[in-house]
Amino acid sequence: MKNINSPQDIELSSAISRRLKGKLAIVGIGNIIRGDDGLGPKLIEILKAGGPLKGTALFDCGTAPENYIFPILSTSCDTLMLVDAADIGKAPGSVEVFDLDKISRVSFSTHNPSPRLFTDLLKTGKEDMNIFVISIQPKSTALGAPLSEEVLGSLEKIADIFRAASEAI
Repeated sequence: MKNINSPQDIELSSAISRRLKGKLAIVGIGNIIRGDDGLGPKLIEILKAGGPLKGTALFDCGTAPENYIFPILSTSCDTLMLVDAADIGKAPGSVEVFDLDKISRVSFSTHNPSPRLFTDLLKTGKEDMNIFVISIQPKSTALGAPLSEEVLGSLEKIADIFRAASEAI
């Protein structure tokens, strides 16, 4: 993995990889016209540009992930990974991986209903689904702001982790 070389990167790779079980759906959430808030859709774009990922479905859900509940459930995925900007109280571009039970402690600023309600609805459709969240600290979510270099660097690392996991299947 070309971008995975620091101890923090290796820890991130391990935190993601150990949660992956069976078929995977990656859900990018965010508003692409609000700077780093658009990081979820940007990750989906990066992953699609790299070619298909074995055993993985990709969803750019924008700011309305609830509109994708049935398409996501139709993939019969075992693991669902949500990617979104969140104020995790760290430096821009910092990444945290949360299990579903920790999601209420994270501040998602631009989404209604909350990601927790979205995941509760998904669990209603498939109770045994493994769901986790990758949150990245935004630098700016101002209207019209570009994606920051810090966040883009983190997205490239996450994309590398998923490409490597797909190859290992």
